[in-house]
Amino acid sequence: MTKRHFIFFILSVTFFLAANENIILKVFKLPDPKSNEAFNRADMAVIEAFKKKFPHIELRSFSGIELENMELDAGPLMAIAGGVSPDILYVNFRQSSTYIENGFLYPLDEFVESMPESDVSDRIAKPVMPVVRRKKIGDTEKHYWMMPYETLVRVMLYRKDLFYRYGLDPERPPRDWDELLSYSKILSNPSEGTYGLYLAAGQQAAYDWITYLWSAGGDAVTQDPETGEWSASFDGEPAIKAMKFYLKLITTKWRDQNGNDQTGFVIRDGNWGQARDEGRLGMVMGYMDDKRLGGEVDPNLWGIAPPPKGPTGLRGSEINCRMMGIFSGAGISNNGGLGKRDPEKVRQAAWEYIRFYDSDEARKIRLEVMINAGYGRMQNPLYLKKYGYEEFIRYTPPDWIETFEDALANGKPEPYGRNTQKIYEFMTYPIEKCISLEEKGELGNSDEEKEKNISDIFSDAVQRTNEKMIGIIPPEIRRSRNRIAVFAAFFIFIFFSIVLYKVWKIFTPDRIELTKRKNTKIVLLASLLLAPALGSIILWKYVPMLMGSLIAFQNYSVVGQSEWVGLSNFADVLFDPVWWSALGKTLYYMLLSLSIGFFPPVFLAILLQEVPRGKIFYRVIYYLPAVISGVIVIYLWKLLYDPSDAGGLNQILLALGLEKSRWLREESLAMLLTVIPSVWAGLGPGSLIYLAALKGIPEDVYEAADIDGAGFLKKIRYIVLPYLKSLLFIQFIAAFIASAQQSEFILVMTFGGPNEATKVADLLIFEKAYLYLNFGIATTMAWMLGLLLMLVTVVQIKKLSNMEFKSN
Repeated sequence: MTKRHFIFFILSVTFFLAANENIILKVFKLPDPKSNEAFNRADMAVIEAFKKKFPHIELRSFSGIELENMELDAGPLMAIAGGVSPDILYVNFRQSSTYIENGFLYPLDEFVESMPESDVSDRIAKPVMPVVRRKKIGDTEKHYWMMPYETLVRVMLYRKDLFYRYGLDPERPPRDWDELLSYSKILSNPSEGTYGLYLAAGQQAAYDWITYLWSAGGDAVTQDPETGEWSASFDGEPAIKAMKFYLKLITTKWRDQNGNDQTGFVIRDGNWGQARDEGRLGMVMGYMDDKRLGGEVDPNLWGIAPPPKGPTGLRGSEINCRMMGIFSGAGISNNGGLGKRDPEKVRQAAWEYIRFYDSDEARKIRLEVMINAGYGRMQNPLYLKKYGYEEFIRYTPPDWIETFEDALANGKPEPYGRNTQKIYEFMTYPIEKCISLEEKGELGNSDEEKEKNISDIFSDAVQRTNEKMIGIIPPEIRRSRNRIAVFAAFFIFIFFSIVLYKVWKIFTPDRIELTKRKNTKIVLLASLLLAPALGSIILWKYVPMLMGSLIAFQNYSVVGQSEWVGLSNFADVLFDPVWWSALGKTLYYMLLSLSIGFFPPVFLAILLQEVPRGKIFYRVIYYLPAVISGVIVIYLWKLLYDPSDAGGLNQILLALGLEKSRWLREESLAMLLTVIPSVWAGLGPGSLIYLAALKGIPEDVYEAADIDGAGFLKKIRYIVLPYLKSLLFIQFIAAFIASAQQSEFILVMTFGGPNEATKVADLLIFEKAYLYLNFGIATTMAWMLGLLLMLVTVVQIKKLSNMEFKSN
């Protein structure tokens, strides 16, 4: 018996002895028992087998917040921050460093060392080992942090029948960039609705571009072998080559068979998935995994090939894995109301789940379910042979396994450095900028000029990425910023003190005759009535705010000790152009929200007051949007804003013979379009408030105006607006503050895009806190935003304090 087998035996015996005690294990995701989809049923069969083998382990699925457009594992990160993390975390390459450096993962060395070497090499492909086993910054030894349960490579899928229809050889996919461009031209036929190639758009557009960067010999991020520090590297000659080819695919002007002007040979906007399913999309990048190879892809319709070679002769295949890790706090806390648990037993149970999920037994179970479901010919031939299903091997295209092995041998792991969960967004900014300039004819008139401008744009983007994403700031710049931050903080403190004093003076009466018994009783009675509300506000608002404000002076860590950094966070925010840009966009959003949404409810209330018949009917109609769930409102308007021909607003434009719009993907329109749904939804409730106030205007005032010959508009100017003056001012204060904090529509509709055109301060604070876990920066930003709002609010309250309120 080898040492590894002996350790494994001891661990198994230990675990068996503890098996009489039930253990609750919270997993990041479990298959849906109601779903009949074949892949889901295969995973469900594995879970059932695990429960039979380990009946004392009770599996529970994690349910976290999931929002469209949110990066990767923002939901689990928020769960970790809230103390309700699952015991088993899903880990991907881009998020892995964030998990490791923040201490979220428990080292798996003791468990992995108990496995036979053949099992370890079977689970962890050689190119993946540097991702799974590495040093944490500051450590001297490497550790196993995650365990893969599925290995994937990114390949090119191409439609064979479409190739044949346009005279291309279905068995000869494009081998290099020149052939890819040529094939895309041939397959693009707008009159028949066919497209040559799909390239990603939006916040993650670089997701497809990185393939071309790798093929040109570049990389997104690189690591210093001595210090272990990461830095962005997606600039230089490789980026220029990749971007120039990308521009050829997207911005080339040409004329179709009908004489219509067209741009590019790719589809980026609209429902590209529908075009793919209907056989109208020639080529698209997709994933193969080590178990199912083509997944649900029909080999009669689709071919699979490596990405075309770039000018360097390299192929930009991406290697990726779905992985599991054990949360470092598993079993330590109540963890979402699970009660007190033994951390050691929870970790052992978690490892048993991770080990079993992709064991030989689990693979055989999955394979059997998939074969019974009719997917035998899409399975990995190696597994078919190993588990006794040789009869299906002849149905699997031989080039599929060759493509998978070639991509695994020559591909590159997806970026996995520090904070690389945001790398595609940072890379997308220069890509979209180059595309936008080229479409406007402003990128350059010659190749040399274009190359220089592309180089400058990407160099600026790399510098921005190093500072904002990775956090690389030279020491001398850090010291200079800290000194300036000290002076700025001093003046802000003085300003804040003055503001507090002004607020105190506004709400403090000049003189109270406490000597009179009657006034003393009134003051005491008022104090008693206000005491519960005041205590509640202090307890739930001010105490957490003051306690949380300490985070602004820390490099706050959700797990482990937090480091005091003084005013460094304040200095970083003070010199962050993205923050000031977000503040500017917040003011722009507030301006749009107030100018478009403040007065329409007033005018609607006046109209509802004056309508001669059907008042109840009209009031109900205008109030209905407020009854609809906010989520429904958002997705209703997203359907209207769909940039494809199927979009509601685009259908109207096309029916009128006008050119369709990209709507939310237009930088100049995006902010306005996110404001409109909130205005539409709030129109009815706002009008009812003013309608109630209009009922308080005496009828004899209107009668006197009629006698004087006042018309409708004069009544509004001289009667309605003066009577509503106080209410309008109070509503304006509330609307002003609310408009600075209403980022929900932006969060779901654009998540700050396109190209940060809608990234308001509220959204940036959310991003810093829950995507970067930089709570110190986020808290500092929140305080600065609060101080700015307080300044305007104090001015408004000062005016409000001078108003007199009378009852009729």
